[in-house]
Amino acid sequence: MESQKNVIFFGAPGVGKGTQSKKLSEELDIPHIDTGSLIREAITSESPLGIKAKSFVEEGKLVPDELVIDMIREKLIFQKNKGFKGFVLDGFPRTIGQATALDNLLGLLKFKITKVINVQAPEEILIGRLSSRRTCTNKSCGTIYNVITQKPAKEGLCDHCGSPLYQRKDDSVEASKQRLEEYHTKTAPLEKYYRDKKIVADIDGTKSPDEVFQDIIELLNSPAPVK
Repeated sequence: MESQKNVIFFGAPGVGKGTQSKKLSEELDIPHIDTGSLIREAITSESPLGIKAKSFVEEGKLVPDELVIDMIREKLIFQKNKGFKGFVLDGFPRTIGQATALDNLLGLLKFKITKVINVQAPEEILIGRLSSRRTCTNKSCGTIYNVITQKPAKEGLCDHCGSPLYQRKDDSVEASKQRLEEYHTKTAPLEKYYRDKKIVADIDGTKSPDEVFQDIIELLNSPAPVK
């Protein structure tokens, strides 16, 4: 593979992009940037950006895009100073506005997106996966399981920290349908934005996690341009 890989993971809830992005981060030894975790880490560390973010979180508001971009900038500059090999972005951008802000940031840092990996699966499969998800109650852990495809070693308990697992309200069947509808409505323009740049690669997310990951590695190793 090239010396640097800057990858964005794209895909509907339940398609497995979180699992795959973390595996790729470990495989390539590059940071996995999940904006949710990034915000939590900043708040916990009580950094200047974290203090700003905390005020929004405590009021039940979304952290503004500008602040999230500042956090990503801080993360990337830190990594660049260590000897930059790339990054994996998971869950960001979600809108055209976020994508253009990210492009501006990467341009300033002289980075370029290598691939946008679009993991796909039919809606009925995604609904089944989402409604089978269980999440660790320990917020500092937050590991996600699936009672069908990724069971914990002990039923109802997290493998990593031993805390009980629970089903989030937004993982019910009805909530899952609403989440998918919202995703497709909001992200359709974003998908076109990246397809116009000819950097999107579609991956079959119906396969096993190991097979999906192998497809991703083969894609990133391939010298052929993405159509």
